[in-house]
Amino acid sequence: MPTNKSAEQAIETVTALAEEIVQALGMSLVEIHFGQAGRQKSLEVTIYRREGKVSLSDCEQVSRELDARLEQLQDQVAFFHGPYVLDVASPGIDRLLKSPREFEIFSGLQVEVKTKINTSESSLGQHFVGVLEKVGNDELHLSNVKPAPQKTFGNAGKGAKKPSHKKAPPPEAIKSLVVPLKQVIQVRLHPELLKNLKALDIDAEISSGAANCDGVEAPDAIETDITI
Repeated sequence: MPTNKSAEQAIETVTALAEEIVQALGMSLVEIHFGQAGRQKSLEVTIYRREGKVSLSDCEQVSRELDARLEQLQDQVAFFHGPYVLDVASPGIDRLLKSPREFEIFSGLQVEVKTKINTSESSLGQHFVGVLEKVGNDELHLSNVKPAPQKTFGNAGKGAKKPSHKKAPPPEAIKSLVVPLKQVIQVRLHPELLKNLKALDIDAEISSGAANCDGVEAPDAIETDITI
């Protein structure tokens, strides 16, 4: 029978195993998530390659190696005693960044930020994009910051005004911006990066924006919903 390791201890154990496997393959471990897939338990692993792309073969290799290592934990961790689905994927194209691990991994990429109030640069408003530099001392550090592009819509009806052919000059980027985290509502990878899949390391074959491997069933216990 499995020992009664807590969900937190199980997360730590799986994180260590997954990190060892993923790093050996030249990638980074973004997230480990214990949850539920219908009636089955699920273990979701998100991986990222800084240089190049996360392919389906990468996901499959991580899945095979991790599954083999997890089989050894069946008598130690309750979660792995019984069937579960193992899913390995790359990050979504507009992934919401939540943890210090993610802020570190995705530093240097363009992000979209929403805040509760205007920042010290009032011209930015509460919605802007910039390059993520770092998060530290409860502050978000960005560079090359501009207001978020406004969405344009098609024909809005007969009474709609025709768009002006005069293009306003693009706003000048703010070289550096520091925002207190208590003012930040969300930080996510900027969807405009869809135009450059290689820069974001997403497999272009996956239309959903995430490269998912087939779920792997492993040999009923605790139900958790925890993320590193």
